[in-house]
Amino acid sequence: MRRLVTVWLAVLGIAAGAAGCHRVSKTPEDAYARFSAAVNARDAVALFDALDQPTRWAWMTIQKYHREAYDIVLSNYPEGADRDRESHRFEAGATATSGRELFRAEVGAGAMPMLVPLVAADAKIEDAGDGHAFAVLASGARVPFSRGQDGGWGFSGFAKDAEDLKTRAYHDLEVVRASAADYERAATRAGK
Repeated sequence: MRRLVTVWLAVLGIAAGAAGCHRVSKTPEDAYARFSAAVNARDAVALFDALDQPTRWAWMTIQKYHREAYDIVLSNYPEGADRDRESHRFEAGATATSGRELFRAEVGAGAMPMLVPLVAADAKIEDAGDGHAFAVLASGARVPFSRGQDGGWGFSGFAKDAEDLKTRAYHDLEVVRASAADYERAATRAGK
């Protein structure tokens, strides 16, 4: 019995360690420091880790939807222009190793020039309540942060775009599923 408990504790420890790969920023100040470090280093992967939880999750979901759409296209679309176009369309998401990698490739490096002006040593953190805060710069610019369900804070400036992209990826996947079903029905009819 004691050995079984020890094994379970080890398994739980490994699972907790894997789940905890993302370090949580406990305050808006910490989140702004993390965001600033990523931007200053021009590190798109670190920028992903500095995002708020809903934005990170949206990118993970986009990658998952693109991978599924890509697999459906390759499995069910007949060879031809539609298959080539659709497989190319979803290939980046399907071949990315994670939502973090997809974000890095699709957004990260291109976003850096617009983010550089949002980094300032003299930024003041303003708590807006309800899980939202802003880093207020001397220029008057306000850099948004939000607290996720995990209690961690992150940059939320990409939240709306990420949610819109996630919604589009979902609808794209639904269209691919419907088209695949149409191709399957047509193949069945042609085989009769």
